[in-house]
Amino acid sequence: MTLLHRYLGTVLVLLFLAIMLWGIILRVMRRTETPMAMWAVQHWTENLLVLQTVFGIVLLLIGRRVVSADPLVWLHYLYGSLFPLIGVIGGRLAAIRRETREYVGLAWGSFFAFALTLRAVQTACGDELSNVIRCLTP
Repeated sequence: MTLLHRYLGTVLVLLFLAIMLWGIILRVMRRTETPMAMWAVQHWTENLLVLQTVFGIVLLLIGRRVVSADPLVWLHYLYGSLFPLIGVIGGRLAAIRRETREYVGLAWGSFFAFALTLRAVQTACGDELSNVIRCLTP
């Protein structure tokens, strides 16, 4: 389950990055409509984030803690669940409030969720890129 938690975290980081870049591309192209595919990717990314949070809670309950030399490792729990959920919900609310270019809200929410989930991976694996890569490879 720990390996699944690691890989799902990586997938989430990449999905949030993709949504954010997709929103930027749509804005540069001056599109007013948000593609249904973007809404679908956003929806499934939100679902995966909730699943990832549940996996993390289960790991915590069975005694699997983040092992890191960083004294602020407890932030992994906030970076990995609470803060990205707030970013995603905020982005969705911003998208719903807009009459056109809903993708702007989705992109901003994904930007914050991307940065926070990436930070969660870093607090679990170590700040250096080599540590993150080593942590995510079997």
